Amino acid sequence: MVDLIIRNGTVVDPANKRDEKADVAIDNGKIVDVAKDGRFRQTIDASGCFVCPGLIDYHMHLSPLAEIGVGGELACFPSGVTSAVDCGSSGAATYEGYRPALFSSRLTSRAFLHVCSAGLATGQYHENPDPRHWDRKKIRRLFGEYPNELIGLKVRLGKEIVGSLGLSPLEEAIKLGDELGVPVMVHCSNPPSKMSDLLSLLRRGDTITHAFQDQGDSILDDRGRISDAANRARNRGVIFDVANANIHFSFAVARQALLEGFLPDTISTDLTTRSLYKRPAVFNLAFVLSKYLNLGMSLDQVIACGTSNPARILNCSGTLGQLKPGADADIAVFRLMEKETDFGDRKGEIVKGRILLKPMLTVKQGELVYRDMEF
Repeated sequence: MVDLIIRNGTVVDPANKRDEKADVAIDNGKIVDVAKDGRFRQTIDASGCFVCPGLIDYHMHLSPLAEIGVGGELACFPSGVTSAVDCGSSGAATYEGYRPALFSSRLTSRAFLHVCSAGLATGQYHENPDPRHWDRKKIRRLFGEYPNELIGLKVRLGKEIVGSLGLSPLEEAIKLGDELGVPVMVHCSNPPSKMSDLLSLLRRGDTITHAFQDQGDSILDDRGRISDAANRARNRGVIFDVANANIHFSFAVARQALLEGFLPDTISTDLTTRSLYKRPAVFNLAFVLSKYLNLGMSLDQVIACGTSNPARILNCSGTLGQLKPGADADIAVFRLMEKETDFGDRKGEIVKGRILLKPMLTVKQGELVYRDMEF
């Protein structure tokens, strides 16, 4: 007898190129083929809804790793998110103290380790990015002890953070990443140099996050088009993550990027207590995905940016980000609603959207962890 079957929905599974009416059956925390005898412990009717792999938020901040971190299960499950990546909330001095909280949760989580020992310990002042103060010895030990948890190094390269250090924190982070064999994620808002100089340092598998920002230099050139440096970076395998946040997203940059077919690799939130459930910029990942739908991306493209693409980047494609038999039964069910909704950017521009992805049901490894009262 199969534990659960979700019937009559439209399965949107970019990893397996599926966009069709189909049933999804779950047994013992895994996705299985529909049992021929038709016996199920529980049946859910998803008529009129889209059944997708559980979402992966590739850039957010989790409590207690950061002062402004959000509660993982409470923030993620109601928005269809079943896996999350914490991006530099903790550093070498704080990670081991906080990690037990992450792994007592049902939310699947991974983390980029901040190069600064204290990480983002407080929102009252910026971290110290000076490479002279990094605890390289401890960083090496942590990556050796927790290779399945720590996925890379995080460095924030805003001019207001690095000051006269310029690009040197990124240069040193990449050298350390080479030594450890891990990628680097770089926060690029208000860079201390031309964006082309920053991009030229990044390697295959490194991530530029807040890619559609417009503070200081951006990925657009002097003509207002996607720069040659951005195209070269993409061609050599640099990952472009948009991580909208309240202050790291520009409609002008996003429109031009989409017009030129320069789609994001991952759509994420940079979710914190400052943005969770706050309109019109972020709210949650379902809201941010809806923003890109209203900007003209297709449903399949948007879902890929929140499922199969981050799963591939995390080397978890066999278990996460898809709905094939044997994969973890992480599932999100959405209703695509016709509803006028305001979507905003950091400058206060408002786009009047007409469609909204409303989370109806979330399943984590076969367990119902969220369900809309009317569903």
